[in-house]
Amino acid sequence: MRILLLLCCFSFSLSAQETPMKTVSTIFNAMRAGDTTGLRAYFHPGATLNSVVTKPDGVTEVGAGDINRWFKGMQGADAGAWDEQLHYGEVRVDGHLATVWAPYVFNYKEKLHHCGVNAFQLVKDGAEGQWRVLHIADTRRDAPGDCIPVSEDSPEAAIRSLATGWHKAAADADSTAFFDAMTDDAIYIGTDKSEHWTKAEFLGFAAPYFARGKAWAFTASERHIFYDPNSQVAYWDELLDTWMGPCRGTAVVKRDGPDGHWKIAHYTLSVTVPNEKIEGFIELTKE
Repeated sequence: MRILLLLCCFSFSLSAQETPMKTVSTIFNAMRAGDTTGLRAYFHPGATLNSVVTKPDGVTEVGAGDINRWFKGMQGADAGAWDEQLHYGEVRVDGHLATVWAPYVFNYKEKLHHCGVNAFQLVKDGAEGQWRVLHIADTRRDAPGDCIPVSEDSPEAAIRSLATGWHKAAADADSTAFFDAMTDDAIYIGTDKSEHWTKAEFLGFAAPYFARGKAWAFTASERHIFYDPNSQVAYWDELLDTWMGPCRGTAVVKRDGPDGHWKIAHYTLSVTVPNEKIEGFIELTKE
């Protein structure tokens, strides 16, 4: 039963509950260790558990769990047998109430068993001001094809790989890889003032270039990545070597899909103009 397989906890200092994500992370670390000592310190006395399962016929079932049964189930598990890994944790906080949205993959005895999403609600009400779990709701998917192992790459490394691969796809005239790297509602802003395109509009513009096997080759000589782990939003800016000379690019990226792959939601490309040449540029464009 999913509720009995979700978590356990272990003895740890209250400093592990300084933030909602620290509480959640420590609970999962405890599960891997198979240590239930001190488990209740991480849960509000009124904490509840629910699983939301969608049957093959489309009917949704909500199952209620019991924390005491949960504890007993964990006590019979070997250390390392239950390994629930999080793709990421998205955190929202208002005062002493917090929500953590955490897509997961559950491995049983080193084999992928199922996956889904954990939705934690936590309250900061412990005697020492620590965050405790108030409620957990989760979903579960058993189909092997629906579950993707958690990446070992850091978010920064994954975003850097996305950026490099995206530019390479254009240089290789690989339209599938290039446009698959963008969200469905992505916006691309080009160097011309008229170039404010949706993904479909950008595809229409670029299709002839990709079709003849020669799109454009932009190479980054400098790139800076900024990542907010709580909101799971990131952006990068880069200096590019292009056929137009040096250009600046700025991208906004976000998690997309249940496994949390990064995709480009917004990209702006601009031509750089040296300060000492700006008057000539204005004269050239008459603007």
